[in-house]
Amino acid sequence: MLLLLILPILVSGYSAFIKNPYHYYRLHRYEGQLLYLESLRIGFMCTLASFLVIISLNAFVPPYIQLCNYSININVFEFVKSLLDTLTENSEQLTWVILTTLGSLLVSKIYVSLVKFKLSLRAFDILDAFSIRRIKISFKRKKWSSREDKSDLTYKERTKIILMASVLKDSPLDHLFLKSYVIDGFYLMLTMEDRKVYIGRVISLGEPNESSGMDQEITITPYISGFRNEDNLSLKLTTKYTDVSNDVSLVLRQDKIISATYFSESIYEEFQLNQRKNLIVIS
Repeated sequence: MLLLLILPILVSGYSAFIKNPYHYYRLHRYEGQLLYLESLRIGFMCTLASFLVIISLNAFVPPYIQLCNYSININVFEFVKSLLDTLTENSEQLTWVILTTLGSLLVSKIYVSLVKFKLSLRAFDILDAFSIRRIKISFKRKKWSSREDKSDLTYKERTKIILMASVLKDSPLDHLFLKSYVIDGFYLMLTMEDRKVYIGRVISLGEPNESSGMDQEITITPYISGFRNEDNLSLKLTTKYTDVSNDVSLVLRQDKIISATYFSESIYEEFQLNQRKNLIVIS
């Protein structure tokens, strides 16, 4: 009978793992047994919490309540057990399994709801709004300090940025893409395998799924493109997309990107000027 407890552990653990947005954005990183072990860990915690709650309710909550001279039976355990008495001799054990299973699913739902609620607080900067730092600044200025972030991002965009930042911080390349995605005017220079060079801003990092992350392809709005010389890899810019249209977008595979760096037109022009000076001196 105790083997049936494996069912609530697996179901509640997998449900909490998939619906937790932080875990979902990392789902592609869990392969093979690691995914099962992580689901089992969360499921075991949900099932244990459910079991403890059922024991507490069964021990401390009275089986009846009085309401307008009526006695109402609220003993769920005895009610379920009475329904199972006619079906099996192990009705008491089966009642524990059923209630623990339902409780573990409820605990997993509550756990995911709390995670999403905390994420919404971060998305709208509510936690910082009532932080000690904000209160101290408000007292010093003698007026309430408003939020510094006054962007027009939607709730979905805000939460996506928070979740992406929690995942992409481990990779310098992904973190660079995230900065270009978040910061307006943060242009990147991307060098491809075929020596093609694109300069632009990242406008999409894709959406994760069960088998792959958000870092498979990126979409950029190209500003300029060109190529690198085959012999010395010097950069030659040939096409300026903004002269034609501002609505051009380009999808690039990350595994085809050789290097990426922040691009500043003023710094690029200074490099070009120094390079021409060096050529004059050499000649």
